[in-house]
Amino acid sequence: MPDMKRSLTIDEVPDVHKEPYVLTGYRPPQQPWRFYLMSIFSQHNETMNVWTHLLPCFYVLWLLKTYSDDVSFASDDDSSMLLLLFGTSNFTFHIFSACAHLLHSRSVAVYYVTFIFDYLGIAFHAFTSGTVQYFLSSKASFFHAVHPWFPWACVLFSCCYFAANAYSHVTYRRCHSERALTQVVSFSTTYLWAVSPVIHRIYSDIYNGTADDVTWMHVNHILLMIIAGFFFGSEIPQRFFPGACDVIGHGHQIFHVIITASVMVQLEASFADLQNRRHLDLVRIRPTDMSITAYLVVLLTSYGYITAIFVRKALSKANHI
Repeated sequence: MPDMKRSLTIDEVPDVHKEPYVLTGYRPPQQPWRFYLMSIFSQHNETMNVWTHLLPCFYVLWLLKTYSDDVSFASDDDSSMLLLLFGTSNFTFHIFSACAHLLHSRSVAVYYVTFIFDYLGIAFHAFTSGTVQYFLSSKASFFHAVHPWFPWACVLFSCCYFAANAYSHVTYRRCHSERALTQVVSFSTTYLWAVSPVIHRIYSDIYNGTADDVTWMHVNHILLMIIAGFFFGSEIPQRFFPGACDVIGHGHQIFHVIITASVMVQLEASFADLQNRRHLDLVRIRPTDMSITAYLVVLLTSYGYITAIFVRKALSKANHI
């Protein structure tokens, strides 16, 4: 892997670019855009962070192509369209994060703006995750108990997650306790809501002795997400070996790998539920074009409003640093 021009140490970069316990491998700011785009092939402390999100993008596209051989995304089956939307959000989440890690070193303003879009991608994935698992993977008893407001609650949780993290991202320093608390609380509540249909299903299937392979796939993606959260918040292993994990082995890279495994297993489990026609066997109300469009119109309009507010605030703050 070719080296770039001399990388910087933690003492040579703006505070917003500093990673705890990562001492070297920082790219110099204020370089041409081409420099950062080409740095994808160079050795620095974001190289693995970029590739651990970029490679899954290609895998998602391959999965969707494979799924299209078994289900028609262009058919009148709106449940199939939900799975396509889920795959699209998976791709969006990964590509936004890859771009944030690739480009943020250019300036303080770029750092703020790119990670706002990173949070947007995560929020969108959370919405589609909850909605798809509600329509495709839940038990009929759960489905009817929370119909029709569950998807609208997913819209609300998704927007609240995005707004809370965009606010804390622009307002607090990277290691500020209130920023960490905001991230933990907002993600935990949003994620728990999104997976509540399959948590109920897992409990019910295990209790009744009816757990199948797909049930255990849902168990696996939840366990993987918990493990990923540990690496995200613990700063392990770099906490114990400052400077030794700057390029490879950083906890955030491990977090990327595990969270990618989690969302891929989740996507595959949702496809298995669709393929098994679970949503039809349980005799439930199916999503319609109108309902899906309504969710997306409200969601994307809210995203646009939140993005405009915090991008403006971020640019104003960057100009005063």
